[in-house]
Amino acid sequence: MLDHDSEWHLTVCNNGCITDIYFTDGDTLYNNYNYKILNGYHYISKTFWLREDIISERIYLSFIQNSNRKEVLLYDFNLQKGDSININNPISPFVSNPGLYLVDSIINKQLNDGLYYDHFYLSPLSSQINESAVWIEGIGSLSLINAPGGTPNVNGSGKLSCYFNDGNLIYSQLDSISACVYTNPNLNSFNMQQIDESAILFYSDLLGRKIKFSTNKLIITHYENGLVEKKIYLD
Repeated sequence: MLDHDSEWHLTVCNNGCITDIYFTDGDTLYNNYNYKILNGYHYISKTFWLREDIISERIYLSFIQNSNRKEVLLYDFNLQKGDSININNPISPFVSNPGLYLVDSIINKQLNDGLYYDHFYLSPLSSQINESAVWIEGIGSLSLINAPGGTPNVNGSGKLSCYFNDGNLIYSQLDSISACVYTNPNLNSFNMQQIDESAILFYSDLLGRKIKFSTNKLIITHYENGLVEKKIYLD
């Protein structure tokens, strides 16, 4: 999951759809562990770090809480149907420690690159928690990356629309947006996937004022179908 550059696009729709982007941005060493640094979206502080234990197939998140650095288990891709896992949703819109989740099913599905990936479907054991989590092996939650117990919901806290591995589109769900556009600033490039430029009505800034298309700054793209995407296009 972490041996390459990754980029996740999370879409939220409320009077129009906005797609926020976050990505891996270099490495750091802490307590003799190697981590990938998250950047973009609400991870711009660069204090959210991901660590992978390849042998156990587990992913950990290190983060700052109350001025102290903590680490929690996010994902265990070695789980089998019927197994349970104690879920952590640190610094997210979801309950931080919702308790045990059960793996209801694991389905192997083909993604955009032609390869097959395990999709994990989990539900909470507590009747006080009403969530339906979905993970994809090597990608993470279809909700926020730091919310493995969250329900992917485009009208709620968001849903994964696109995922890129080293600039290659691996996963896309275009029911709420028109295209997946790779924008990782570390590579100084962008890659348009499945975009119909004729469907674009106009571009605007954050104040809603119409502007001409430009690179290297945040612009909002408005489509004929009413969808809206927030992007930075790099030259």
